[in-house]
Amino acid sequence: MGCGGSKGNQSGARNDNPPIEEIDVPDIDNRYPAPSPPKSNKDDFYKPSDYANIDTQVKQQLTRIDKSSYESLTLALSRSYSTDLEKLRAIYVWLFHQDVFGAFYSGVTDPYTPRGYMKLIKTGNGSYASFFAQLCRAAGIPCNVIRGVGRGDSYNVGQQDMSELQSAWCAVHVDGNWRLVHPLWAYFTQKQTYIDGRRPPAGTKRPTVNDFFYLIDPNKMICFCLPHADSWQLLKKKWDAKKFVRSPQFTEEYFTSGLLLPRKYNAILQAENGICVIDFDHHAHDEPSIESTIEFDKDSTTESGEGLPANVRMSDYVITSSSSTRKTLVVKFPVKGRYNADVFGGRDSKHPKIVEFRMDCDDTERSPQPFPLRPQGGFGPRSEAASTLGVSDITPDSGIVLVRATQVKHFSFTMTQPLELEANLVHSTASSADLDDFVSCQVTQHQGQVKVVVPEETNLEFGLEINARPANTSRPFSVIATYLLVDENWRKRTAVVAPTKHNKSQQEARKALIAATQKSDIQRLEKAIGDFERLKLSDNGDLTRARHRLVELHLRNLRMRTLERKLDPLDNAIHAAKTSHVASYLINTNEMKDAEATQKQLRRLKLYMHKVLALNKATISEIHRYHRPKPLVHNVMKATFRILGEPKSKIQNWSYIQTCMRQLGRNSMMTRVKQFDPVHLKEGQASDAEGYLDQTNKYLVRMCSAGAGTFYVWSNNMISEYHGKGQVEPLDIWQGNDKWSKLLAKRDKLKDKSQPPNRSDDRQTHKREAEPEVPETERSMYGAEVRRGDSPEEDDWNPNLPPGGEYYRQNEFTPDYDWDPNAPSSGRNYERQG
Repeated sequence: MGCGGSKGNQSGARNDNPPIEEIDVPDIDNRYPAPSPPKSNKDDFYKPSDYANIDTQVKQQLTRIDKSSYESLTLALSRSYSTDLEKLRAIYVWLFHQDVFGAFYSGVTDPYTPRGYMKLIKTGNGSYASFFAQLCRAAGIPCNVIRGVGRGDSYNVGQQDMSELQSAWCAVHVDGNWRLVHPLWAYFTQKQTYIDGRRPPAGTKRPTVNDFFYLIDPNKMICFCLPHADSWQLLKKKWDAKKFVRSPQFTEEYFTSGLLLPRKYNAILQAENGICVIDFDHHAHDEPSIESTIEFDKDSTTESGEGLPANVRMSDYVITSSSSTRKTLVVKFPVKGRYNADVFGGRDSKHPKIVEFRMDCDDTERSPQPFPLRPQGGFGPRSEAASTLGVSDITPDSGIVLVRATQVKHFSFTMTQPLELEANLVHSTASSADLDDFVSCQVTQHQGQVKVVVPEETNLEFGLEINARPANTSRPFSVIATYLLVDENWRKRTAVVAPTKHNKSQQEARKALIAATQKSDIQRLEKAIGDFERLKLSDNGDLTRARHRLVELHLRNLRMRTLERKLDPLDNAIHAAKTSHVASYLINTNEMKDAEATQKQLRRLKLYMHKVLALNKATISEIHRYHRPKPLVHNVMKATFRILGEPKSKIQNWSYIQTCMRQLGRNSMMTRVKQFDPVHLKEGQASDAEGYLDQTNKYLVRMCSAGAGTFYVWSNNMISEYHGKGQVEPLDIWQGNDKWSKLLAKRDKLKDKSQPPNRSDDRQTHKREAEPEVPETERSMYGAEVRRGDSPEEDDWNPNLPPGGEYYRQNEFTPDYDWDPNAPSSGRNYERQG
């Protein structure tokens, strides 16, 4: 069951007579849009809670759904829903609840029906991917079957040949984008999915519908499945087979664990001098856990027959370490050979498995010793215990400290109450009593400090445990921090060599990093971190401090640009943060969320301004020249100037509005509209403007004046922004792209009209007098129906047209007719109709 394209056994066929004919379901429909990367991530448009009602409704009507044909089935599933996403969800949930392998299909002989194809799946002649595709196609949702290799039940981490691991999944086209769905893996447990820490057998149905493989983002799917056709990766930067084979074996829980591999790790890790180190980054405010299980592969014993000694426990050779933004797993190998490493952890208290590696050790230290200390929870500050005792600012914050013999190391922290300290130094061979003289504690009013003079030992590896309790009490000590003190060359295990040109460049990179950390130049610090990581220098605390500083600078920059509310600088700040070396720490911060929300609003405001700025002076002058404007036009202009801050009492007088429209320079109407920001809009202004617009109708406003129609839409959008809706009202008043059919329809409806239209309210707040009929649908030149209210992709009416009461002959819209909308009224080649 691990791969959707594989054949199952036919044991169920004995209970499902007569046999059923196999059919060929086309994988690809060439009429569908070409594959391309989606424009947004899954989290941007899909929230499971929004579809909970659909899940419940589908489950309730399972027994009442007619499965005799695809048409009746999909109609029953989708009749209550309007969008493709809703219909897709109904199909997805319905298929999950089908007991395909437990049902019997006696007498079912038509393979072109849902039950017929379910019988094919049970007998091993069909797949969930092809069935899902047929259901989607019957519902009018484009769906292709994608084939490739997948890391299913039969995959072993580090496996190089995956040619036998064939899999099939689906690509569905919804909401204008191709999205990926793996029905089989969503419905059945897989090798990489653990329930209560136990590996489920292949083919076990999940207890609830799984959302990870539903509309999964391509950059996550590629970690599990590689399509034969590169275009269906739906990635801008494609993976090749070599990269896919080399990547670690992730589980779905990895992507929600809060832990991130900061550099490209391979599935097979090669030990260096008998040690493997794996780093995971996380946000500073998170406290994800990390654990591991390392097992010696007995099938990989060396030619000499060396295996893991019976008295050796691998857990003694594995430790974890924590800092404020990083978890580190360190494995020391007691013997040569191959090891399997399973890493567990994350935010989930159940500690699910998040990634698998294979570790190969070809060389070890001489007589490798277990780690001197293996604290529960790993090395590093114990934030919970420290907080209880009023301890903070523990330094260093990394659990692994690089040292050299006779070096003096200080460990300090801040206290809010008097404490009694105790520190113990531990070594794998030296006794604790012999090490007492090398460690001392000192307490001042608000500061605690532990000093360690590193002993000269052959194996320079010590465990340090710092304990504290309230002063003058007999309470037991609590561990507030543990550290692993190791040789500064612990990963090299070689003597320090004389300076070379390469070493000099490393020293310069470290100096540049330290200098950049002390400044506030983001670009300089980004470059310094990039150079430092490229040379793969040891941290020693310098890189950690630089990252913290860079996070602070980016967050401050995001806050400043958000408050500044200028689109270009804000775009640059967001782009810089998302492409930073510390992007993973910035993406989900409140500062980034506020910046992106402001960015979206500023882009909407820019869109609102597009048509307003397109108005020429003649069109605005036309409104200004009205001596007695129609009430519709007056109400629109009252709403516009009320939003701009003009007093309510004065804008009731048309002459005052005319005066405002005559202003020049920075006080001109266009300048004020261009510079207006809805954050400055007050409640009274918004309420008054909304009241004025309630007395108008956008269709009638457009007939009276194209310019007034533009200001109507602008005012309405500003009110929408004030209420926090952020909904762009289309600038196309007539909602279609067929100019001729619309103008012809307007001409026919108003031929015999002799009375001016009464004011009407398109919001239907109360009954209005006669309003011209606006048809529900129109047929475009391509034969498609265009419904009123559907937002077009682009605006097709020109705000600089003359007032809407003037209509044009058919010959004026022929391709060779050259018509200038900005020409004066007397110079336009049209004839009034009606």
